[in-house]
Amino acid sequence: MNKKKMIILAGAIVVLIMASLGASSAFELFGTDFFGATTDFDNNFMSGTFSGNTVQNEIDDEGPAKGWTDSYEDKEHNITYNMSCVKDGDFITDLYQLQGLGQPEVRNYNDQPWKIFYSQAVPDSNMTDDKADNKTNNTINVYICEADVNGTTYTINVMAYDNKTECDGTLFCPLYKDYIQPLIKSVEFKDSKKAPKMAELLNMSDEEFEFNREYINGIFNGTIDPSTLQQ
Repeated sequence: MNKKKMIILAGAIVVLIMASLGASSAFELFGTDFFGATTDFDNNFMSGTFSGNTVQNEIDDEGPAKGWTDSYEDKEHNITYNMSCVKDGDFITDLYQLQGLGQPEVRNYNDQPWKIFYSQAVPDSNMTDDKADNKTNNTINVYICEADVNGTTYTINVMAYDNKTECDGTLFCPLYKDYIQPLIKSVEFKDSKKAPKMAELLNMSDEEFEFNREYINGIFNGTIDPSTLQQ
């Protein structure tokens, strides 16, 4: 039997197996997931699809943020996704930027601009030289994905541990391209009229919050000297 006929025969066998077992069963039988595992999610403020198998984490929160935060974990790839929906929630990333967080990249997905921030964290600041030389990378790669919709901020905070998925801090590495970007593209926002205010979460009055907001805006636009923060 020549090579061409063997290929045709192999293709026919796959078609027959898929017809009798269903496509997902056939791919499982051959030990190959051609489409990649995905997990749908649906919470109070957004829905979408993860790349990979994720499980929902329990959140013990009885405060004003209850029902407006959510968390999921991909244990195979050591990726945690923390989500929130807060009015004026961009106040937090503004504060982070004053503390050294870099400028975001801006990407449009489904006609919605997203600000994408990147940072790193090291959980163990007392790491010995022996541990530092170990191939296991303790650095946590962090992407903060923020969409501002009519004064309400939808945030997905992605943390990747132990270097399980390649990441160089750009929007072109496997962590972003294979996991974060597909997730953001899949997101559908829900009604946020009842979302909590950032002032509530910070235990501030509306007046106190607006004062701090204007103060930070003044630093960004150059009308306030940031060194006054140290006084």
